[in-house]
Amino acid sequence: MNEAFEKSLNTLFESAIASGVFSKAVVGFTSEEGMEIRAYGTSEDSVFDIASVTKVCPTSTLALKRVLNGELDLDAKVIEFLPELRTNYRNEILVRHLLTHSLDYRVPMSSLKRLPPEQILDSLFQYRFKQQPGTIFNYGNPASILLGLVLMRISGGKSLQAQGEEEFFKPLGMTRSGWDPLTRVQKEEVVATEEDNWRGRMIQGEIHDESAFVLRKFFPVGSAGMFSTVPDLLKFVTMILNDGEFEGKRVMPAGVLSLVSSNALDGRVQGECTALGWELDAEKFMGSVHNSHMFGKTGFTGSSIVADAQKKKAVVLLSNFTYPKREDNASRINAFRSRLSELTFTH
Repeated sequence: MNEAFEKSLNTLFESAIASGVFSKAVVGFTSEEGMEIRAYGTSEDSVFDIASVTKVCPTSTLALKRVLNGELDLDAKVIEFLPELRTNYRNEILVRHLLTHSLDYRVPMSSLKRLPPEQILDSLFQYRFKQQPGTIFNYGNPASILLGLVLMRISGGKSLQAQGEEEFFKPLGMTRSGWDPLTRVQKEEVVATEEDNWRGRMIQGEIHDESAFVLRKFFPVGSAGMFSTVPDLLKFVTMILNDGEFEGKRVMPAGVLSLVSSNALDGRVQGECTALGWELDAEKFMGSVHNSHMFGKTGFTGSSIVADAQKKKAVVLLSNFTYPKREDNASRINAFRSRLSELTFTH
């Protein structure tokens, strides 16, 4: 990092802390020159709930690995793996619809949080769609929950935690990543996410997302609930930018970078930014530097990854944006993410 960049970065984070966007954050950068990490109000290896970044690390990337290995077809019918799916259009729902969030689920998962886990799942299985799969973009948790179940079925019942460890966490040395962080680290090493009225306690080391928290009684779901650190996520995104390799080891088959960053291959709904798990060219959190070869993902708790496939460069942010209380919308954290992206990719 040059002196001008370092100064601008510190000013950006100090301003966000002063205005209450977050009080703790870690940011990391990876490029062909190596990795750099800066921490604000906490330590570099602090563990955060990464919320919807779970959808790509590990869920959708596990699916893409199965696709590249020939174990899963993007155009396979989901009922081949989940016969209990009995929605209308059940014969038309494909694996690619789960990855691109092009199913017409209009139920906010937070509205189901008081149901037992089996009823939450049944609500998704029997949901009645108004529009045909692939014709509408409707980002949310249901598609990723179903994708996680598909991955469990094709692996003989292995949980996403077990699959993540086997395919990514152990090969990449992501020693502080996974569900159930208090089985790996001390509670004080995990950054608190919220003073939660629904549970009546501070959420620290347990899943913040309500539906993912309830469903964890059955298994880790593909939509949310992963915990990680900036050093671990830098390894993960570096592997993708290197088209499946990390430090000379082949972690994924070649072709993954094209799958996550190509407008041509994703089959997404016209005009929407979510492709095969990742979001492409998303101005709302990539800022004015967004372009056709940038991919990324955000999480409700204040997490994000933004990467440029051509420059082989990425920035990872973890923060406690939802602490002590969540805000009404993500406008302030998205404005910060945009400025961080602009700073990163213009230097």
